[in-house]
Amino acid sequence: MKSSKIIAVVIAVVALAWILSGVLFAGPEEKSAQKMAAKNNAQPKIMEVRVRELTAESFANDIIVTGRSRASRTVEIKAETDGQISELLKEKGHEVEDQETLARLELRDRSAKVKEGKQRLSQRQIEYNAAKKLANKGFNSKVRLAQAQADLETARSELKNSEVSLGKTKIISPFEGLIFEQVIEIGDFVSVGDPLFTVVDLDPIELVAFVSERNIAELSPGQKARAEFLDGQVIEGEVSYIAPAADPQTRTFRVEITGDNTDFTIKEGMTANMFLPVAEKQAHKISPSVLSLNDSGQVGVKIVNEKNEVVFAPVAILADTPEHMWVGGLPDKIRLITVGQDFVSGGQIVKPVEVSGDGLL
Repeated sequence: MKSSKIIAVVIAVVALAWILSGVLFAGPEEKSAQKMAAKNNAQPKIMEVRVRELTAESFANDIIVTGRSRASRTVEIKAETDGQISELLKEKGHEVEDQETLARLELRDRSAKVKEGKQRLSQRQIEYNAAKKLANKGFNSKVRLAQAQADLETARSELKNSEVSLGKTKIISPFEGLIFEQVIEIGDFVSVGDPLFTVVDLDPIELVAFVSERNIAELSPGQKARAEFLDGQVIEGEVSYIAPAADPQTRTFRVEITGDNTDFTIKEGMTANMFLPVAEKQAHKISPSVLSLNDSGQVGVKIVNEKNEVVFAPVAILADTPEHMWVGGLPDKIRLITVGQDFVSGGQIVKPVEVSGDGLL
C-alpha cells in the first residue's frame, strides 16, 4: 500500500517536469506559435452576417383609402308663399331639368292682381305723359308732375310684387338632378318655409375620404384618381378638394374626388376604394423581417459600410404587403444585413457574407 503511493508521486513529478521542460526550453519557433495562439485566444472573434447588395428602384404607389359617394349638390326646396297644392308634376325618384316646374299652388286672386296691376300701370303712364306735356307748355306745376311720376312708380312696383307672388305658386327645380325627397301631395296646404322637395345633383358625383397626414403632402387638386365600388363599378375622376386642416379627432385630412356620372348609376352613400396615384420615387424592396428599432424608437435597417462597420439607417415605409415592403430614405446602393442584424450593433466590425440570386434574404 505504501509503495503504490510512492509510485504515484514519482509519476506526477516526472509529468510535471516534462511539461515545464516544453515551456522553459522551447525553441524560437515553438515560442512564436505559443504566443500566436495566446494572442488569438485573447482577441474576440469577428461575427459573420449575411448581406445583400441592393440598388434603389423606381417606385410608384397608390394611396388607397375607403370613401363614400355623395351628391355634388343637395337642395331642400321650401314654400315661398302660402297656398294649397293644386298640381303635382314630379314625384320622388323622377329626373328633373334645370328650372323645370315640379308642382303648382292654387292661384287664388294672384292672377287677377297681375292683370289689375298692368291696367293701373298703363293708366298711371298716361297720366304721367299728360302731366309732363302740360308742364313743358307751362300749364302744369312741377309738383303735379312729380306726383304723377310717383304714382307711376308705385303702380310699377305693385305690378312687380303681384308678378313675383304669382311666380311663387310655381315650385321650380334649381338645377338638373333627381328628386330625393317629396313631402307634399295634392291638396296639402303649405305655409312660407315649409319643405316641399329635396333635389340632388348626382352628375358629377363626389367621393369623400380621409387621408393620413403621412400621405397628404403627396396629393394636389387636379390630380387623377380612380374609384372602385363594391358592385364592380369603376369611375375615373380627379381630386377636387383637399382640406386645409386635419380633423382634430382623427388627425386625417378630408379629400374629395369628382367624377362623371351621366347615367346616375352611382348613388349617394355607396362605398368605394379610392386609388390616388403619387409621383414615382426611388425606393428599396426589402423583407419586413430585416427591420430594426434603434434606442430612440426609430424604424430602420442595418447596413454595412465600406469599412465593414454596422450602420443603423432610418427608413420611411412607403408600401407594405405580406411578402415585402418598399422603403425610402436610404442611399442608392447599400449592403443590407439580411441575417444576423439582431446580434450586431452600430459601429461593430463584422465579416459580411454576400449572397446573390432571387429572394430578399
